[in-house]
Amino acid sequence: MRRLCGATISILLLASCGPDLGPADEAAALEIVYTPDGVPAFAGQALMIQSCGAGGFCHSEDIDAQERFGAPLGLDFDVRLASTSNEVELEAADRLLRNQQRVLSMRGHIWEQVQSGEMPPTGEAGRMYAESVNERFERIADDGVTATPLPGLDTEEGRELLRNWLASRTPVIERSQERVDREPNVTGFTIAACERSCVDPTWPAINAQIIQPSCALGRCHDNSDPAGSLDLSGSDAEVHARILDAAPEGMQCVGEVPLLTASMPEMSLMYLKVAAASSDDVCGSRMPLSGNLLSEQRLCALRAWIQCGACVEADGGDCADCIAGEREACNVQLGAPGNCMETMPCPNRAALDI
Repeated sequence: MRRLCGATISILLLASCGPDLGPADEAAALEIVYTPDGVPAFAGQALMIQSCGAGGFCHSEDIDAQERFGAPLGLDFDVRLASTSNEVELEAADRLLRNQQRVLSMRGHIWEQVQSGEMPPTGEAGRMYAESVNERFERIADDGVTATPLPGLDTEEGRELLRNWLASRTPVIERSQERVDREPNVTGFTIAACERSCVDPTWPAINAQIIQPSCALGRCHDNSDPAGSLDLSGSDAEVHARILDAAPEGMQCVGEVPLLTASMPEMSLMYLKVAAASSDDVCGSRMPLSGNLLSEQRLCALRAWIQCGACVEADGGDCADCIAGEREACNVQLGAPGNCMETMPCPNRAALDI
C-alpha cells in the first residue's frame, strides 16, 4: 500500500526542473527486486543502495570519514528501507526522506556522473568498496521464482534502469510491513518482504548464509584488519572457536557480555548486535554495518541455534532434538524449495499508481 505525505509531494515538485533525463516509464520504475533474504526495493532504488554505500560506506550518513572512500561529507544518498518490521522507525524514515530529497535535487548530476563512468568509483577505491559492501539485489522473473542478479551500473541495462528511476521521480519502498500505529508512511511505499530461502538453525547454515556474506567482509570482520579484532572468516570450526565464550575486544564493547554464550541468546553479543532495534540499544554499532537488518527468519534461526546449545556440528550433535523442534517456529522445512514453508511466488511489479 502506498503511503505519501505532503513533504514528499513537495520534493517531487521541487525536483521537476533540472537536466533532462529523457522519457519516464513510471510503471517500469516500480519493478521490485529483492535481496537474497527477501528485502524488497525498487530496481533504481536498489542500484543506489548497492552502488552508493548501502548505509555503511561512501554516500552514507554518520560514518567515519575514511569509510567514505572520497565521497564529500554531506553528499549522502542512503535510500535503504526505513523498516523491515512493524516498528515505526521515524528516524530511519526521516533519513530516507532526506536522502530521497537529495537524490531528487541532484538527479541530473548523478546521471551525468554514472553515464560518464565517473561513478561508482573504479580503481583502488572501487576495489575496496566492492570488498566492503555485501548488499546485492536480484530480479525476479514473471514466474515469481527464477532470480537473476540485478544488472550493475557497469552495464547498459543497469544504467537504463537507473535513468528511468531518476526520470520517474525516484519512487522508494519505505518499509516491508505496515506501521504498528497505522499512521501513513513518511515518504514511500509499503511492500511485503518475500522470503525466498530460509536459514536452518544449525551452525553450518548460519555461518554460510549469515556470517560469511554479511560479516566476514573487507574493512569489517575479515582476516586482514578485522574490526574490533574479530576475524569471522574461515571454516565453521574456526569461526565457532573464535566466538564461543570469547570476550569482545572492540573499544566500545570491552566489558560487555561474551560474543557467544551457549543456550543464552540474551548473553551473546553477536545476537544482540544484529537483533538491536537501533545502535543506541547496543555497544558500538548495530550490525550488519551496511545493508538492511537481518530478516525475522534469520534472527529466529540464529536465536534458536544459540538457545539450543550453539553446537558446531551440522546435525546439531547434542542440540539435535531442540533444533528439530525449532525448525517450524523459524519457518524451515528441510527438503522444501528454498527450505521455507508455504513459499509463495514473489511479485516483481508493484501494481501501484504513482
